[in-house]
Amino acid sequence: MRGAENLESTAARRSDYPFALESELRDAANEHGYRIPQGQAAGWLFFSSASAPGEIAVAATEAGMAGPFFLSIAHPGAARELKAVPAAPPAKGHAAAFSFNDRDSLSEAVSIVYRLSLSLPTLPYEEYLRDTAGLGDTEAERLQKARIGQDRFRSALMEYWNAACPLTGIREPALLKASHIIPWAECQTDQERLNVHNGLLLSALWDAAFDSGLVTFDDRGRAVPSPRLGGSAREALAITTSPVLVLSDDHKSRLEWHRNHIWISA
Repeated sequence: MRGAENLESTAARRSDYPFALESELRDAANEHGYRIPQGQAAGWLFFSSASAPGEIAVAATEAGMAGPFFLSIAHPGAARELKAVPAAPPAKGHAAAFSFNDRDSLSEAVSIVYRLSLSLPTLPYEEYLRDTAGLGDTEAERLQKARIGQDRFRSALMEYWNAACPLTGIREPALLKASHIIPWAECQTDQERLNVHNGLLLSALWDAAFDSGLVTFDDRGRAVPSPRLGGSAREALAITTSPVLVLSDDHKSRLEWHRNHIWISA
């Protein structure tokens, strides 16, 4: 890629950015949770977060404010899920790098990476283990563990889906449900119960339809109504005009299970 070639050649000889450009790069990181500077190397400015695992690095070419801008990501899950133009090479030890035409696009990508890093599978489970470390195995304690797990799962989905139902745009927390694709009781492990790819953040009506098998989603993220879903419900859900979900491969495999075991096909 031309952008990647520009980055590599410029980074190889640059030790310092002009003040204005460095400020823009620093702000793109700081404004979205990456506030701990980790130095500069090979043209990259490195940052970490007090709350999200994995560092990021940002860079620009000699074109400066005119772009392009670059983002390198250490977290492999976040790097895999970010929808952006790939660039090469990433910062040393990082999973991938991406190119952006302007500073606003870079800033938005950093925000997405922060949310993904907080919500992808390992962190919610680690937090659950921490929060339940002192609990035993009585019936009351098992119920408490389940409540803690469900709270962690919901928090992870709120981060992953940017606190909004992707089908309706609803943001009121009281109207948003953490919908398991494979139900809690059917999951074989706590890791699966807390896996953000085993859930969708849906408004209450969509959650009820999905949970009862009256709606599912295909691999393209399109809503698939059950033949038993009535006309008034279809109209209320706006099935025919609902947005397409942006799904990872991990979502797709679980939605296949949902279509086979929950969705009412006839």
